[in-house]
Amino acid sequence: MKLSLAGWSLQRLFRAPVHPLRLVDFPAFVRNRFGLEAIELNSPFFPSRESRFLRQLVAAADKAQMRMLNIAVDEVGDLSADNDLDRNRAVQNYARWVPVAAELGCTAIRANTGGMGIIDVNRALICCIDSFRRLADMGVKHGVSILIENHGGLSAEPGNIIAIVDEVRLTHGNTVIGTMPDYGNFPDTVDRLASLAKLLPFAKAVHAKVYDIDEQLNHPRFDLQRCITLTRECGYDGYIGIEYHGSADPIEGVMRAIAKLGPMTQEC
Repeated sequence: MKLSLAGWSLQRLFRAPVHPLRLVDFPAFVRNRFGLEAIELNSPFFPSRESRFLRQLVAAADKAQMRMLNIAVDEVGDLSADNDLDRNRAVQNYARWVPVAAELGCTAIRANTGGMGIIDVNRALICCIDSFRRLADMGVKHGVSILIENHGGLSAEPGNIIAIVDEVRLTHGNTVIGTMPDYGNFPDTVDRLASLAKLLPFAKAVHAKVYDIDEQLNHPRFDLQRCITLTRECGYDGYIGIEYHGSADPIEGVMRAIAKLGPMTQEC
């Protein structure tokens, strides 16, 4: 396994009121500051989806010798909505990012299930499965996988994610859809390791959510070593995307995350 950096780790820099980090500078910033070779992008930080900008971003990544792995798409609608108009709009909004990912050389986008505050889970699942099948149509067309992260709403329950993946794979095959398990996104009522064990066999990407790490590299929020060990035991050998979510300076937070996770991912 190798480490990558999810753009959300630096969201305070991207959103800084003065001299914000530009997405086109992100690849070189990560290479120079952290020495990593792969990044994950976030849709809110794109100033444009136009081909001219995408070519600039590809050139910047090539110059920095940086791989762009996927795009986490946010804030574009509810794929579990019972209202057809709202759900169709959400599918269209997510689908716009599939050709963007393909043009950048990314292998996947992450789409959220939505379903915050749902009452009828079964109805929401039916709607969400239909939405992901339609996104899978786009994914097949462009050679881009659609990933589901445990990210609240319908996806807070791992069984719901597996149900969606299973149903879409029946019609579209195994390549176009998978999971993006996040170590830290589970509600307190859910068993973290048991939930990860359900999601990891379907993983095409993994997020190591990292909170504040002290100078001795202790991570009191939860046991990262157990999460990494389980990830390896489940057969995943791809990139582990650091997603720093602490209160400290984000650069220092990422550096400590690398120091903490680096030896774990390199263990035999």
